[in-house]
Amino acid sequence: MPQKSTKKAPAKKPVKKIVKPAMVAKPVVNEIPLPDPYCHCTKRKRNTILTCVSIIFFLLGMLVYHMFFCDGHHPRYRMKPHFVNGCVDVTTVKCPKMLESLPMMDTDNDGCITKKELRAAKKMMRRHAEPASVEPAVNVEDAIAPVVE
Repeated sequence: MPQKSTKKAPAKKPVKKIVKPAMVAKPVVNEIPLPDPYCHCTKRKRNTILTCVSIIFFLLGMLVYHMFFCDGHHPRYRMKPHFVNGCVDVTTVKCPKMLESLPMMDTDNDGCITKKELRAAKKMMRRHAEPASVEPAVNVEDAIAPVVE
């Protein structure tokens, strides 16, 4: 008879217990942590500073432009004629081009340049348009149709 073979189960190794040394509690020190160099508050500060610097340079550029390169646009260079009894006082006009065109501004040929005539003449000068042709005043007697009797 054949012998029965019995398998023996492998022997289990005994489990070794690892003993860790006890942790000693460190004393708590209230240290302030250093800020992260790229945290959101640092980015906000940087962006604010860059925005302020760019605005300051823009305003300085505008100031330099208006002080040195913008001769005709400053209000102190604008012609300010004085009106006496509704007519322009010719002695207050200092612009030579305006002085040359004063006779053409008087559209109704009464020797008085009113504010309305001055405004129209300035508008034409800005547009470089030819001055309006002077139409002769219409005689009232010619305008009335003759009455046939």
